[in-house]
Amino acid sequence: MSMKTIGIRTIVVCACAALLLMMVPAAAQEMQKAYSDEELAKVREWEKTWAGKKVDHTNVDQVAQFLPEAFVNVIKNHQEWGAPPEGFFFTIRPYEFVAETPNFIAASQANAGKANLAADGSIDNLASLAGRLFMNPGEDGTKMAWNFEMQNRGDTHNYRKYSPNVNPKNRSERMADQEYWEYYFINRTELDPKPAVDKNPRGYRRGMFLHMYMPAEFLNTRMYTLRYIDQKKEDDSYLWYSQFRRIRRVNTAQRTDAIDGSDIIYDDEYLWDGQLTRNTYTYKGKKDLLTDRHDGVGRISRIPGQVLSNDMTFERCNLLIVDAISKDPNYLYSKRVWYLDPETYYIMFTEIYDQQGRFWKMFFNSTQPLKTMTGVMKPVIVGSHYFDVQRTHGGLSNQQKITQPKISDSSVTADMFTTSYLQKVN
Repeated sequence: MSMKTIGIRTIVVCACAALLLMMVPAAAQEMQKAYSDEELAKVREWEKTWAGKKVDHTNVDQVAQFLPEAFVNVIKNHQEWGAPPEGFFFTIRPYEFVAETPNFIAASQANAGKANLAADGSIDNLASLAGRLFMNPGEDGTKMAWNFEMQNRGDTHNYRKYSPNVNPKNRSERMADQEYWEYYFINRTELDPKPAVDKNPRGYRRGMFLHMYMPAEFLNTRMYTLRYIDQKKEDDSYLWYSQFRRIRRVNTAQRTDAIDGSDIIYDDEYLWDGQLTRNTYTYKGKKDLLTDRHDGVGRISRIPGQVLSNDMTFERCNLLIVDAISKDPNYLYSKRVWYLDPETYYIMFTEIYDQQGRFWKMFFNSTQPLKTMTGVMKPVIVGSHYFDVQRTHGGLSNQQKITQPKISDSSVTADMFTTSYLQKVN
């Protein structure tokens, strides 16, 4: 048999195999799980020793392999971070799978393999898609980043953040109280119309509205941001500053400004809230870490000046590590390291490096499945903590202290994202 014949047969076999893969029904696609059955069996053995135990500075070294180094250092050096006399502590709970909503799963299955991912990281048919686009991303960091980006938080999401910015050295706090409304024009899975609203002439993808209640000098200051379907276009943002009673446009460069003197910038919401294509993404493997993803932050405890809250519960979860590096060489951060939950694609931890490549900040999210306004369970972010390790400074946000988040609330509409609405006092 000639080499030419062998080559032709090889091409035919490969083509047939590819065709068969394309013919696999969407329902055969499954959502990712953090562990294989074999891996989970080992986790269950470990939990026989650790589930229900309190972890503090006296025993944190015994579980240090399951925590970021900076987190371990905060617990061990608790006096530097405003801890109460007993120090910082959390309790370990058993791992539990986090399911998405039935509609989100169905959309993920229906859209599996349909995303047209370009070399620059953009998706040109984004407006027609919904759900998790890459149910098996392999080792592709860009696909993992898009799975994070497609987490729509129930199409609409309303939450109020109790957010002290903390200086543990003198136990002082600057309080922020902010309410957010989020609305998806496309990529919708929970509320009709799906997957996109009927009228969207300007091509918006998502809107975010912010109302400030504290600090006092920002009372009734409001801002909205509109993100475009076109991933090469920068966001449109407008701010109504109540003291001056005027509207001004917020330019893209200001997204790296510190918010009200805190340790966070506008891009830090959700641990990344910029246009996805502003970064490159590289998969770096997996890391099994203890994460807060089930019990919420409604009953955590802390005293003034305390950066890390007590009484949280953490469980093991095998996270995906992705390096996110800005395409702008002058960007404030040289690198973000994401630790993604493969079941929800929320960023559970992120490590941030300054322009000189030095470790600067650590953030972590608390997530929880909550009942939506449509009656199903949806995992959402309910709190976060952040630590500036260079300045020994930090803070937190608690989305359950003042009121519970509202998910898939049909009263949140596109009408909020106009300059006329911005000037209304609620």
